Amino acid sequence: MPLKGKYSYLQLDEIQRIFPELSITNNDPIQITSIKGNNKEIRIHVGSSFYVLDGSINKIQLKILSARGKTFIPPDLVEAILMNLIEYEVFYQFSDTNLVLEVRTKDAGKSFLPVKAVVIDAGHGGKDPGTSSSAGKNEKDIALSVANQLYAAIRKTYPEMVVYRIRSDDTFVPLEERSHLANKLLLDVKEAIFISLHCNSSLSDKPSGYEIYYLSQTPTTEQARETAILENKILHSNYGHIVANIQSGMMSSLVQRRSRKLASSLDFHLNKGIGRLIPQRGIKKADFSVLRGSLMPAVLIEMGYLSHPKEAVFLESKKVQSRLIKSILQGIKDYGDGKD
Repeated sequence: MPLKGKYSYLQLDEIQRIFPELSITNNDPIQITSIKGNNKEIRIHVGSSFYVLDGSINKIQLKILSARGKTFIPPDLVEAILMNLIEYEVFYQFSDTNLVLEVRTKDAGKSFLPVKAVVIDAGHGGKDPGTSSSAGKNEKDIALSVANQLYAAIRKTYPEMVVYRIRSDDTFVPLEERSHLANKLLLDVKEAIFISLHCNSSLSDKPSGYEIYYLSQTPTTEQARETAILENKILHSNYGHIVANIQSGMMSSLVQRRSRKLASSLDFHLNKGIGRLIPQRGIKKADFSVLRGSLMPAVLIEMGYLSHPKEAVFLESKKVQSRLIKSILQGIKDYGDGKD
């Protein structure tokens, strides 16, 4: 599908041509357009930089445009339509001039979201320390501590569940190999999720809070884009061909939709469990290399800011780590009990 202009806009009519099950109606006097599908509705207004999904307002990076009686929408709104209004799985990828789409089956899959396996990824490791606190505590060590405790807690609470750690000690594992290792589980266990654990950092000691990311080619904010760039900086040269394959891979609307649901469930329980100590910064999307190759629902949790003096102490605390783990456990349970 051809994209228009410097910022890769798509003509709205083109989406309906590919997905005729979508219902698109226009209220021309007030320039509001309703797009319906999968028992959901997105409402848009020409000139605005937001859309309304079933009553919830969602910001987008670029404005919705109109020219010669046609409506043109930016990539993040295209993504929202594919994720929310198309019931079945759609594979897609944006380039500068085209949107490539592939529908392999119109089977919507299971309505419930069971979890039979969890892949736990402790960020960084070995020669890659990640960020660090003013006291010299490295991100890799905090991430590993939480990951190992989470591994033990899942095995104790859900003994029937398969749990896999990308690393269980201070080992360097290339980013692009992490999702490859996780995907091996799918050969035996189809209902798996991937959780990558990290700590955030800033040049200032003011920012604080945890945030949860899922994969997208259209980052929520410039800060989300910068966070992904920071986390993506360590790539292993011997895996250049794998990186190319992963980064050129197509997105899955179904995996994205389920990743966002997983993020929402985790966010709800983390806010209840640690929100008074480490504030909630919300659910965001960005193009993280560690998530890019995952064939299962996958999220990256920035557990807090090591550059924030108080938050760094909280993140090192075993008591706070225990609350983090209990919140993540409950988030996994609620996701598994939910519907797609």
